[in-house]
Amino acid sequence: MKTLALSFSVVFIIFYFKKVTAQNKQIVDSLLQIVNTKTTDTTLIKAYNDLGIQYASANHLKAKKFIKKALRIANKIKSPRGIAGSNNCLGIVHYYEKEYDSALVYFKKALSINQQIDHLWGQASALHQIGAVQNFQSNYFEAIESFKKSGRLFLKLKDSVSYIKSIENTGVSYLLMRHDEKSLTHLFKANTLYEHRNNVSGLGRTNIQISNVLIRQKEYVKALTFLEKALPQIIQGGNKIHLLVLLKNKGIAFKGIKQFDKALDFYNQALKIARSINHKKRICALQSLMGDLYYEQKQYQKAVDFQKIAFKNYSKSDYKDKSYTSIGLANSFLKLNKLDTATYYAKEALLLSKKAMRLDLEKDAVEVLAVIAEQKKDSAKGFAYYKYISLLKDSINAIEKQKQARELQAKFEFDKKERKIKKLTKINQQVKQRHVLLIIAFFLGTFLLSYFIFTFRRKEQQSCIEKYFLNRELLKKDKELLEKSKELTSNSLHLANKNKALKTLKKEVESIKYAEDQNTQYNYQKLIQTINFNMTEDKDWDNFKKYFEQLHKDFYSIIKNKYPTVTANELRLMALLKMNLSTKEIAGILNVTQEGVRKARYRLRKKLKIESNTMLLDMVLNI
Repeated sequence: MKTLALSFSVVFIIFYFKKVTAQNKQIVDSLLQIVNTKTTDTTLIKAYNDLGIQYASANHLKAKKFIKKALRIANKIKSPRGIAGSNNCLGIVHYYEKEYDSALVYFKKALSINQQIDHLWGQASALHQIGAVQNFQSNYFEAIESFKKSGRLFLKLKDSVSYIKSIENTGVSYLLMRHDEKSLTHLFKANTLYEHRNNVSGLGRTNIQISNVLIRQKEYVKALTFLEKALPQIIQGGNKIHLLVLLKNKGIAFKGIKQFDKALDFYNQALKIARSINHKKRICALQSLMGDLYYEQKQYQKAVDFQKIAFKNYSKSDYKDKSYTSIGLANSFLKLNKLDTATYYAKEALLLSKKAMRLDLEKDAVEVLAVIAEQKKDSAKGFAYYKYISLLKDSINAIEKQKQARELQAKFEFDKKERKIKKLTKINQQVKQRHVLLIIAFFLGTFLLSYFIFTFRRKEQQSCIEKYFLNRELLKKDKELLEKSKELTSNSLHLANKNKALKTLKKEVESIKYAEDQNTQYNYQKLIQTINFNMTEDKDWDNFKKYFEQLHKDFYSIIKNKYPTVTANELRLMALLKMNLSTKEIAGILNVTQEGVRKARYRLRKKLKIESNTMLLDMVLNI
């Protein structure tokens, strides 16, 4: 599903350039003619960059050679637009090489330069491409943020098509995250906007992406409805890859509703297109799917025939796909009662799944080996395999929990940024309103001041001006005090939330404490140490102390002078009491129990020779 969804987002990374699916000789010849004639430097930069894009997917070295020529000229004439464009083109070449980290570096360089020269369209373009790369790196929250930023810029530039594509790609990010509801919300929105503009290719893409979500939800009939809508749109668009994916999805949907003949027909149609464009990986994938289809119909020999061809033709580096096909072969041979051959392919699948680092496929392969051991009545091997399966399930569950924890943390940060943006927007509106009021107040004040000059004596006038400035200074101090109070409260909440989150994570990590693997034990101990260190880190307390002292000047020095034996921890407790926090809130910040807080209060009261808890609080509040 991930590859299927990303096959569409690939289009967007180069949607600002000429469509290139193969090397276009006519365009290349035209560009070569430009660079071989005397022309302006800016024209040369564009021509060399365009040549690089023409070769981006077919010849990476040649593409980089042309683009670097453009970059040298741009640096020589100190053209920021040219430098940004060349970095952008280098990012695209690295993207085609699947060097996503390098692609991201170049796209971010282009973004930075475009921000410096305030080139909005260049910023929007770079952000959109950064989002596409982040999707490939599985950094979905970051990708969504990039697409939303680019969308806002495109909207500001009134580039409605690019704005809709940002919404569409946001839907793809949510699809890859398995947030089906949000994915469908964005895909339907993009679909509706494309319909208003009569954008056929956009409608075709979004209808297929909607079918991807519905197929995952096993809503096969609904998926077929959207695929039927997409068919004339994709045919009109003329994109063979999109048509191939559509036919493949129809095959999957018909298989889901047990209409096997129709499923096979659509798989064959898709296979014909894959062969016409010589796309080997998609050919193998379709052959493997056809093998699965025959397996479900209990035609095990036919299943073997198709799965064998797919297994043979996959490249050596296609570990995941070969592992999946090997499991299919092992299951088919198992049904044919060819246990030795089934064992061979199951072991191949196990080896490949480890290379692919896919625990789910590793578990499937071991499950086949366990069934074979049972049929061979080898109870010792069977027991060993089932124990192995149990360990794999535990590992998969642990990884899933870690993934969920990371996603929750990322979602928290993402939502926090969204709230910050909304808050800043609101503040900007308030600032604009205040500016208007200040202008009105300024003219009114000028008029009144003139009136005072001509009406009252100089002494009275001076008195009024002094009062005016005094009041303004008091307001300024009140505002500063409020800001400091907010900063202190925010810092306190950060301490409490950090400790709470670390406690929860620590509890999750302790669930894998008893794993037999030494590496897991070592990683567990290392992670627990990191959590404990973060739960007691003094850097956050230093920040707290800084904000606290700004709000309550000389509090610490007064306490130390009056009670020189007070420890650092007792000072922290007294500072939190000064903020009038509850026992529960103090416990969260200090990372102790509520009973621990009460005991600490009791010991402090005894140490300071204060008779009751109420008097301790009064004493602290009055300092």
